[in-house]
Amino acid sequence: MGYIIVILLLMVATAAGWFAGGAMEKQPSSAATGRLVRYGSIAVFVVVFLVATGYRSFHSVAAGRVGVLYQFGNIVGQTDAGLVAIAPWKELRQANVQVQRASFDQLDSFTSETQDVFIKATINYQVSPKDIQRLYRTVGPDYFEKLVPNRVNQFFKDETVKYTAVEIAPNRDQIRIDVLGRLKTELSPYSIQVDDLLIDSISFSRAFTKAIEDKQIATQEAQAAQNRVKTAEYQAQQIIKTAQGQAEANRLKRQTLTPLLVQQNAIDKLNPNVQVILLPSNSNFLLPSNLFGKSTTP
Repeated sequence: MGYIIVILLLMVATAAGWFAGGAMEKQPSSAATGRLVRYGSIAVFVVVFLVATGYRSFHSVAAGRVGVLYQFGNIVGQTDAGLVAIAPWKELRQANVQVQRASFDQLDSFTSETQDVFIKATINYQVSPKDIQRLYRTVGPDYFEKLVPNRVNQFFKDETVKYTAVEIAPNRDQIRIDVLGRLKTELSPYSIQVDDLLIDSISFSRAFTKAIEDKQIATQEAQAAQNRVKTAEYQAQQIIKTAQGQAEANRLKRQTLTPLLVQQNAIDKLNPNVQVILLPSNSNFLLPSNLFGKSTTP
């Protein structure tokens, strides 16, 4: 529309210059000036027309994008990436068809016991290049804002409410899979392809988080106390077993202890340098013949 208005204004200006120059030619003193105005206006019209037409007709569409053609406000087609030529009265707008990333910093959800859950997620999506003009025609260039955020938030609410607060973390991946599946199904008719959905973090209210931490600390302290009791019980059992083993050894030793064995143990423990032994009278103490070595006679 802008191109047509510019050309119309240029035509009006050129016509005015043509007629003004013609009027000046009728006067002998300004005839040459009149001819210059008439033909100069035509030359200006041609130059401006060619420049404006060339500027409006040739466009460069970047890689990963497609051109959407508008004519008087209506979408009439699309072009591929590269250098394209269109009618100068049409308008070209570029649309991104690459994989795009969008983050949702705080999605408010809740659990089955109405405990608040705050989720941070990231979505990767792209639009089919063949159907971009249909999407722009039916939804508009702001299709993402219209179709995606509300669905992401609602689908997370629908999934987290199936679990209690303590079940959210263990079922994190299942929640992600279920939300991703619903997004693919809901957005597919609009030619929006959802490639992946990532849950960056899951958090709860400060009060609930504090209660969980206190419970965990109490559980750890109770476990530590149980471990200390078990250690003490084990040590007591070891002492009992040691005492029982010593008692059994003493019992067996008493059963096998004889006078001869006592004498033998005493002899074995004697210092080999002992030369004199005093024995009580009437004692039955046997000594080995080699205890003192061989005796020498003068």
